[in-house]
Amino acid sequence: MSASMDIHLDRLKHGDFKVFEMIFNTYWEELFTYAARVLESQEDAQDIVQDLFTSLWERRDTLCLDTDLRFYLFGAIRKLILRRFRNEGLKEKHLSKFIEYSELRTTLLHAKVEDKDLLQHFHRDLRQLPEKERQVFEWYHFGELSIREIAHRSGTAEQTVRNQLNNAYRKARPLLHKLLFFV
Repeated sequence: MSASMDIHLDRLKHGDFKVFEMIFNTYWEELFTYAARVLESQEDAQDIVQDLFTSLWERRDTLCLDTDLRFYLFGAIRKLILRRFRNEGLKEKHLSKFIEYSELRTTLLHAKVEDKDLLQHFHRDLRQLPEKERQVFEWYHFGELSIREIAHRSGTAEQTVRNQLNNAYRKARPLLHKLLFFV
């Protein structure tokens, strides 16, 4: 890195907004063009570049560059784009499961079970599930707790709760079909 760039970064670390503006004006268009080409959306590109510069300003006092500022900014924008692709891919992947389980949850929550024997039979069948899976299932459907609330209550990660709930669905599906058939 050049000595003048070191001085600029030092001034940026101390909150010199004029240096930040200079960096923004120097690199914004090039970063935007790159992001728009990759994302195929000018709106998304604008959001990502804005996020990058917001993060740069917010982290200015801890910024430590071992490389040229331009390389750093392009590396950071690539990471933000990859993160967006990953997050969108995860959303799409899990959307169908979410819809399926939401419909199942709604049906279960709104079903009125008139026959107490049937309900007792269902609870007895639920007890056949492993303890954690049964508990997560009951909290989610009967206690109407969110994944986050269950994770907090049980002291586990949200992903662990999702896995336990998915396992419970898989194992309880025949029980649910039996219950819904009689309702």
